[in-house]
Amino acid sequence: MKQKPIVLNRDRDVTLTPYLTSTDKTTAILICPGGGYQNCDESEGKPVAEAFNALGYHAFILRYSVGKHHTWPNPLEDFDGAMDYLTNHAAEYKIDPAHILAAGFSAGGHVVTAAASAAKHKPFAVIVCYGLVSRETLAYCAPDAPDSSELVNLDTCPMFLASSRTDWIVSIENTTKLMDALQKNYIDYEAHIYGYALHGFSVGAGSGAVGPLFCSRVGNWVKDSMEWADELISGRYRSVRECAAYNDAYGSVLSTRNSCKLINSIPGALKVLKFKFPVQYLLYQGAQKKIGTFMDTVTLRNLFDLCKISEKTIAKMDEALSVFTIERCEKYFSPSQPPS
Repeated sequence: MKQKPIVLNRDRDVTLTPYLTSTDKTTAILICPGGGYQNCDESEGKPVAEAFNALGYHAFILRYSVGKHHTWPNPLEDFDGAMDYLTNHAAEYKIDPAHILAAGFSAGGHVVTAAASAAKHKPFAVIVCYGLVSRETLAYCAPDAPDSSELVNLDTCPMFLASSRTDWIVSIENTTKLMDALQKNYIDYEAHIYGYALHGFSVGAGSGAVGPLFCSRVGNWVKDSMEWADELISGRYRSVRECAAYNDAYGSVLSTRNSCKLINSIPGALKVLKFKFPVQYLLYQGAQKKIGTFMDTVTLRNLFDLCKISEKTIAKMDEALSVFTIERCEKYFSPSQPPS
Protein backbone atom coordinates (compact mmCIF):
# COMPACT_ATOMS: atom_id res chain seq x y z
CA MET A 1 0.00 0.00 0.00
CA LYS A 2 1.44 3.34 -1.10
CA GLN A 3 1.80 6.06 1.51
CA LYS A 4 2.52 9.78 1.29
CA PRO A 5 6.09 10.58 0.15
CA ILE A 6 8.52 11.74 2.83
CA VAL A 7 10.63 14.75 1.88
CA LEU A 8 14.30 14.13 2.67
CA ASN A 9 15.77 17.15 0.87
CA ARG A 10 13.40 19.81 -0.41
CA ASP A 11 16.06 21.78 -2.30
CA ARG A 12 17.05 18.75 -4.40
CA ASP A 13 13.52 17.25 -4.55
CA VAL A 14 14.63 14.07 -2.77
CA THR A 15 11.76 11.94 -1.48
CA LEU A 16 11.16 8.52 0.03
CA THR A 17 7.84 6.84 -0.77
CA PRO A 18 6.77 3.86 1.39
CA TYR A 19 4.92 0.89 -0.07
CA LEU A 20 3.90 -1.21 2.91
CA THR A 21 2.52 -4.72 3.21
CA SER A 22 0.18 -6.04 5.85
CA THR A 23 2.99 -8.18 7.25
CA ASP A 24 3.48 -7.62 10.97
CA LYS A 25 7.29 -7.40 10.85
CA THR A 26 9.39 -7.73 7.75
CA THR A 27 12.49 -6.74 5.82
CA ALA A 28 12.65 -3.33 4.15
CA ILE A 29 13.94 -2.82 0.61
CA LEU A 30 15.18 0.61 -0.45
CA ILE A 31 14.61 1.02 -4.20
CA CYS A 32 16.70 3.32 -6.40
CA PRO A 33 15.20 3.58 -9.91
CA GLY A 34 17.30 4.27 -12.99
CA GLY A 35 17.09 7.13 -15.45
CA GLY A 36 20.63 8.03 -16.42
CA TYR A 37 20.88 10.46 -13.50
CA GLN A 38 18.41 12.69 -15.38
CA ASN A 39 15.22 11.38 -13.77
CA CYS A 40 13.88 8.43 -11.76
CA ASP A 41 12.09 6.04 -14.11
CA GLU A 42 8.56 5.13 -13.02
CA SER A 43 8.90 1.61 -14.47
CA GLU A 44 11.62 0.87 -11.91
CA GLY A 45 9.70 2.36 -9.01
CA LYS A 46 6.08 1.36 -8.41
CA PRO A 47 6.15 -2.01 -10.29
CA VAL A 48 9.25 -3.03 -8.32
CA ALA A 49 7.77 -1.96 -4.99
CA GLU A 50 4.56 -3.86 -5.70
CA ALA A 51 6.52 -6.98 -6.72
CA PHE A 52 8.39 -6.93 -3.40
CA ASN A 53 5.14 -6.22 -1.52
CA ALA A 54 3.59 -9.31 -3.12
CA LEU A 55 6.37 -11.38 -1.54
CA GLY A 56 5.76 -9.85 1.89
CA TYR A 57 8.43 -7.13 2.01
CA HIS A 58 8.06 -3.41 2.72
CA ALA A 59 9.47 -1.26 -0.09
CA PHE A 60 10.61 2.36 -0.08
CA ILE A 61 11.27 4.20 -3.34
CA LEU A 62 14.08 6.74 -3.11
CA ARG A 63 13.92 9.55 -5.64
CA TYR A 64 17.50 10.70 -5.29
CA SER A 65 19.19 13.79 -6.76
CA VAL A 66 18.92 13.84 -10.56
CA GLY A 67 19.06 16.39 -13.36
CA LYS A 68 20.82 19.58 -12.31
CA HIS A 69 21.30 18.15 -8.79
CA HIS A 70 22.92 14.84 -9.80
CA THR A 71 26.49 16.01 -9.08
CA TRP A 72 28.36 13.40 -7.05
CA PRO A 73 28.21 12.70 -4.11
CA ASN A 74 24.65 14.08 -3.84
CA PRO A 75 23.01 10.73 -4.77
CA LEU A 76 25.15 8.86 -2.23
CA GLU A 77 24.26 11.41 0.46
CA ASP A 78 20.58 10.92 -0.43
CA PHE A 79 21.01 7.18 0.00
CA ASP A 80 22.60 7.70 3.42
CA GLY A 81 19.74 10.00 4.38
CA ALA A 82 17.18 7.37 3.41
CA MET A 83 19.02 4.64 5.33
CA ASP A 84 19.25 6.92 8.35
CA TYR A 85 15.51 7.60 8.15
CA LEU A 86 14.60 3.92 7.88
CA THR A 87 16.88 3.00 10.77
CA ASN A 88 15.43 5.72 13.01
CA HIS A 89 11.84 4.75 12.11
CA ALA A 90 12.32 0.98 12.17
CA ALA A 91 9.93 0.47 15.09
CA GLU A 92 7.24 2.57 13.41
CA TYR A 93 7.44 0.58 10.17
CA LYS A 94 8.07 -2.73 11.95
CA ILE A 95 11.26 -3.45 10.03
CA ASP A 96 14.55 -5.01 11.08
CA PRO A 97 17.12 -2.17 10.97
CA ALA A 98 20.02 -4.65 10.80
CA HIS A 99 18.78 -6.22 7.56
CA ILE A 100 17.72 -3.37 5.28
CA LEU A 101 18.25 -4.29 1.62
CA ALA A 102 18.74 -1.95 -1.34
CA ALA A 103 17.77 -2.55 -4.97
CA GLY A 104 19.08 -0.37 -7.79
CA PHE A 105 18.43 -0.23 -11.53
CA SER A 106 20.73 1.24 -14.17
CA ALA A 107 21.89 4.59 -12.67
CA GLY A 108 20.20 3.53 -9.44
CA GLY A 109 22.37 0.42 -9.65
CA HIS A 110 25.38 2.71 -9.56
CA VAL A 111 23.99 4.40 -6.45
CA VAL A 112 23.54 1.12 -4.57
CA THR A 113 26.84 -0.42 -5.68
CA ALA A 114 28.67 2.70 -4.53
CA ALA A 115 26.69 2.63 -1.28
CA ALA A 116 27.59 -1.02 -0.74
CA SER A 117 31.23 0.05 -0.39
CA ALA A 118 31.26 3.73 0.55
CA ALA A 119 28.03 4.71 2.33
CA LYS A 120 28.07 5.81 5.95
CA HIS A 121 24.97 3.66 6.47
CA LYS A 122 25.55 0.56 4.36
CA PRO A 123 22.64 -1.75 3.56
CA PHE A 124 22.81 -5.39 4.64
CA ALA A 125 22.94 -6.46 0.98
CA VAL A 126 22.17 -4.98 -2.42
CA ILE A 127 20.33 -6.13 -5.53
CA VAL A 128 21.67 -4.68 -8.77
CA CYS A 129 19.77 -4.83 -12.04
CA TYR A 130 21.74 -3.84 -15.16
CA GLY A 131 23.64 -1.33 -13.03
CA LEU A 132 26.01 1.36 -14.30
CA VAL A 133 29.42 0.57 -12.88
CA SER A 134 32.31 1.45 -15.16
CA ARG A 135 33.90 4.83 -15.70
CA GLU A 136 33.44 4.36 -19.46
CA THR A 137 29.65 4.03 -19.15
CA LEU A 138 29.31 6.73 -16.50
CA ALA A 139 31.09 9.17 -18.82
CA TYR A 140 27.83 9.60 -20.76
CA CYS A 141 25.63 10.61 -17.82
CA ALA A 142 27.69 11.21 -14.66
CA PRO A 143 31.35 11.80 -15.53
CA ASP A 144 32.17 13.02 -12.03
CA ALA A 145 30.84 9.83 -10.36
CA PRO A 146 33.27 7.09 -9.28
CA ASP A 147 33.61 3.71 -10.95
CA SER A 148 31.85 1.64 -8.28
CA SER A 149 33.94 -1.47 -9.03
CA GLU A 150 36.98 0.51 -7.89
CA LEU A 151 35.30 1.21 -4.53
CA VAL A 152 34.91 -2.49 -3.68
CA ASN A 153 36.85 -3.53 -0.58
CA LEU A 154 36.82 -6.25 2.07
CA ASP A 155 33.91 -4.52 3.84
CA THR A 156 31.64 -4.22 0.80
CA CYS A 157 28.24 -5.81 1.45
CA PRO A 158 26.93 -8.87 -0.49
CA MET A 159 25.38 -8.37 -3.92
CA PHE A 160 22.79 -10.02 -6.16
CA LEU A 161 23.34 -9.11 -9.81
CA ALA A 162 20.84 -9.40 -12.67
CA SER A 163 21.66 -8.25 -16.19
CA SER A 164 21.31 -9.09 -19.86
CA ARG A 165 24.03 -10.35 -22.18
CA THR A 166 22.66 -8.23 -25.04
CA ASP A 167 22.13 -4.93 -23.18
CA TRP A 168 23.65 -2.31 -25.53
CA ILE A 169 22.97 0.69 -23.27
CA VAL A 170 24.73 -0.59 -20.15
CA SER A 171 26.99 -3.31 -21.52
CA ILE A 172 27.51 -6.61 -19.74
CA GLU A 173 31.10 -5.52 -19.03
CA ASN A 174 29.69 -3.33 -16.25
CA THR A 175 28.45 -6.46 -14.49
CA THR A 176 31.51 -8.59 -15.18
CA LYS A 177 33.87 -5.83 -14.03
CA LEU A 178 31.95 -5.63 -10.77
CA MET A 179 32.04 -9.41 -10.42
CA ASP A 180 35.82 -9.38 -10.81
CA ALA A 181 36.15 -6.81 -8.02
CA LEU A 182 33.82 -8.78 -5.73
CA GLN A 183 35.76 -11.96 -6.47
CA LYS A 184 39.12 -10.40 -5.64
CA ASN A 185 37.80 -9.10 -2.32
CA TYR A 186 35.97 -12.31 -1.34
CA ILE A 187 32.55 -10.63 -1.27
CA ASP A 188 29.53 -12.93 -1.44
CA TYR A 189 27.52 -12.45 -4.62
CA GLU A 190 25.14 -14.24 -6.97
CA ALA A 191 24.88 -13.29 -10.64
CA HIS A 192 22.02 -13.97 -13.07
CA ILE A 193 23.00 -13.00 -16.61
CA TYR A 194 20.07 -13.56 -18.95
CA GLY A 195 20.93 -14.52 -22.52
CA TYR A 196 19.03 -11.63 -24.06
CA ALA A 197 16.85 -8.67 -23.08
CA LEU A 198 16.75 -4.96 -23.74
CA HIS A 199 17.97 -2.53 -21.10
CA GLY A 200 15.37 -1.61 -18.48
CA PHE A 201 13.55 -4.92 -18.14
CA SER A 202 12.64 -4.04 -14.53
CA VAL A 203 10.43 -6.83 -13.10
CA GLY A 204 9.76 -8.40 -16.50
CA ALA A 205 6.23 -8.83 -17.83
CA GLY A 206 4.78 -6.89 -14.89
CA SER A 207 6.50 -3.74 -16.17
CA GLY A 208 5.92 -4.31 -19.88
CA ALA A 209 9.12 -6.21 -20.70
CA VAL A 210 7.47 -8.64 -23.11
CA GLY A 211 7.91 -9.66 -26.74
CA PRO A 212 10.67 -11.25 -28.80
CA LEU A 213 13.38 -8.86 -27.56
CA PHE A 214 12.94 -9.91 -23.93
CA CYS A 215 13.77 -13.29 -22.44
CA SER A 216 10.59 -14.52 -20.75
CA ARG A 217 12.55 -15.28 -17.58
CA VAL A 218 13.95 -11.80 -16.91
CA GLY A 219 11.43 -11.22 -14.12
CA ASN A 220 12.60 -14.29 -12.21
CA TRP A 221 15.28 -12.25 -10.45
CA VAL A 222 12.66 -10.83 -8.07
CA LYS A 223 11.86 -14.15 -6.40
CA ASP A 224 15.43 -15.42 -6.79
CA SER A 225 16.91 -12.35 -5.11
CA MET A 226 14.55 -12.60 -2.15
CA GLU A 227 15.39 -16.27 -1.65
CA TRP A 228 19.07 -15.33 -1.80
CA ALA A 229 18.56 -12.55 0.75
CA ASP A 230 16.64 -14.91 3.02
CA GLU A 231 19.58 -17.33 2.99
CA LEU A 232 21.91 -14.49 3.99
CA ILE A 233 19.63 -13.19 6.75
CA SER A 234 18.88 -16.65 8.17
CA GLY A 235 22.55 -17.68 8.20
CA ARG A 236 22.02 -20.59 5.80
CA TYR A 237 24.24 -19.02 3.16
CA ARG A 238 27.63 -20.67 2.65
CA SER A 239 30.04 -17.76 2.34
CA VAL A 240 32.93 -17.59 -0.12
CA ARG A 241 34.98 -16.61 2.92
CA GLU A 242 35.07 -20.25 3.91
CA CYS A 243 37.52 -20.81 1.03
CA ALA A 244 41.20 -21.56 1.58
CA ALA A 245 42.54 -18.44 -0.14
CA TYR A 246 40.63 -16.08 2.16
CA ASN A 247 41.43 -17.92 5.39
CA ASP A 248 45.10 -18.38 4.51
CA ALA A 249 45.42 -14.67 3.72
CA TYR A 250 43.29 -13.17 6.48
CA GLY A 251 42.80 -15.81 9.19
CA SER A 252 44.56 -15.50 12.53
CA VAL A 253 44.47 -19.13 13.67
CA LEU A 254 44.44 -22.44 11.85
CA SER A 255 41.16 -24.24 11.08
CA THR A 256 39.64 -26.73 8.66
CA ARG A 257 38.96 -23.72 6.40
CA ASN A 258 42.66 -23.35 5.65
CA SER A 259 44.38 -24.93 2.67
CA CYS A 260 45.91 -28.36 2.91
CA LYS A 261 49.16 -26.74 1.74
CA LEU A 262 49.24 -24.43 4.74
CA ILE A 263 48.27 -27.20 7.17
CA ASN A 264 51.00 -29.44 5.72
CA SER A 265 53.56 -26.73 6.45
CA ILE A 266 52.83 -26.90 10.19
CA PRO A 267 54.08 -30.26 11.57
CA GLY A 268 52.31 -29.77 14.88
CA ALA A 269 48.97 -29.46 13.11
CA LEU A 270 49.49 -32.76 11.30
CA LYS A 271 50.31 -34.46 14.61
CA VAL A 272 47.11 -33.15 16.17
CA LEU A 273 45.08 -34.54 13.27
CA LYS A 274 46.91 -37.87 13.29
CA PHE A 275 46.52 -38.61 17.00
CA LYS A 276 43.20 -36.92 17.84
CA PHE A 277 41.33 -37.67 14.61
CA PRO A 278 42.95 -40.81 13.14
CA VAL A 279 40.08 -41.77 10.82
CA GLN A 280 39.85 -38.29 9.30
CA TYR A 281 43.65 -38.11 9.08
CA LEU A 282 43.73 -41.33 7.03
CA LEU A 283 41.08 -39.92 4.68
CA TYR A 284 43.19 -36.80 4.29
CA GLN A 285 46.38 -38.75 3.58
CA GLY A 286 44.58 -41.01 1.13
CA ALA A 287 43.20 -38.04 -0.80
CA GLN A 288 46.64 -36.47 -1.00
CA LYS A 289 48.18 -39.64 -2.38
CA LYS A 290 45.45 -40.01 -4.96
CA ILE A 291 45.20 -36.46 -6.34
CA GLY A 292 48.50 -34.91 -5.28
CA THR A 293 49.03 -31.17 -5.59
CA PHE A 294 45.38 -30.57 -6.45
CA MET A 295 44.85 -30.78 -2.68
CA ASP A 296 47.08 -27.72 -2.10
CA THR A 297 44.24 -25.22 -2.53
CA VAL A 298 41.52 -27.46 -1.09
CA THR A 299 40.42 -26.98 2.52
CA LEU A 300 40.09 -29.81 4.99
CA ARG A 301 36.44 -28.82 5.31
CA ASN A 302 35.97 -29.29 1.54
CA LEU A 303 37.28 -32.83 1.84
CA PHE A 304 35.37 -33.70 4.99
CA ASP A 305 32.10 -32.26 3.65
CA LEU A 306 32.54 -34.51 0.61
CA CYS A 307 33.13 -37.49 2.90
CA LYS A 308 30.07 -36.52 5.00
CA ILE A 309 32.03 -36.02 8.22
CA SER A 310 29.68 -34.59 10.86
CA GLU A 311 29.70 -30.87 11.65
CA LYS A 312 30.27 -31.78 15.30
CA THR A 313 33.52 -33.59 14.45
CA ILE A 314 34.68 -30.75 12.18
CA ALA A 315 34.00 -28.26 14.98
CA LYS A 316 36.20 -30.33 17.30
CA MET A 317 38.97 -30.30 14.70
CA ASP A 318 38.66 -26.52 14.42
CA GLU A 319 39.03 -26.21 18.17
CA ALA A 320 42.11 -28.46 18.19
CA LEU A 321 43.75 -26.60 15.28
CA SER A 322 43.06 -23.14 16.73
CA VAL A 323 46.13 -23.36 18.99
CA PHE A 324 48.28 -22.75 15.88
CA THR A 325 48.60 -19.15 14.68
CA ILE A 326 48.90 -18.30 10.99
CA GLU A 327 52.06 -16.42 10.04
CA ARG A 328 53.45 -15.25 6.70
CA CYS A 329 50.61 -16.94 4.82
CA GLU A 330 51.20 -14.55 1.91
CA LYS A 331 53.88 -16.99 0.77
CA TYR A 332 51.03 -19.36 -0.12
CA PHE A 333 48.39 -16.96 -1.40
CA SER A 334 48.17 -13.33 -2.42
CA PRO A 335 45.22 -11.49 -0.78
CA SER A 336 44.07 -10.45 -4.25
CA GLN A 337 44.02 -14.00 -5.62
CA PRO A 338 40.45 -15.07 -6.44
CA PRO A 339 39.14 -18.05 -4.43
CA SER A 340 39.20 -21.38 -6.20
